[in-house]
This record gives sequence, structure tokens and C-alpha cells, in this order.
Amino acid sequence: MQGKEKSADKSQKKGFFQGVQAEFKKIIWTDRPTLIKQTIVVLIVTILLGVIISVMDAGILECINLLIK
Repeated sequence: MQGKEKSADKSQKKGFFQGVQAEFKKIIWTDRPTLIKQTIVVLIVTILLGVIISVMDAGILECINLLIK
């Protein structure tokens, strides 16, 4: 009984990994220049949003401090 369960388990794992491999073959990877450009854009937007949030946080903190005093 256990032999059948083990072989069924192995075939399920094998089928799973074959499916994963088939899906990976369908992926269209971007070329290096496009990837670099997109990475730079993401970094710039992230830094810009970080600065905006920091400035807003400092401004809100100052307003709260003025209200408390």
C-alpha cells in the first residue's frame, strides 16, 4: 500500500515540476537595456516618494508640536 502512495507522490512531484518548467519556457524575459531603464525609473520614483513622505511627516510633526504648545 505504501509503495503505491510513494510512487503516486513522486509522479505528482514530477508532474508539478514539469508544469513549472513548461511555464518558465513561456516567459518572455526583457532585454538588459530595458531592464536597466526600468530599474532606474523604479529607484528614482522610490527615492522621490521617500523624500515627499519625509517632508510631509516633518511638516505634520511641526504642526502637531505647534498645537501642543
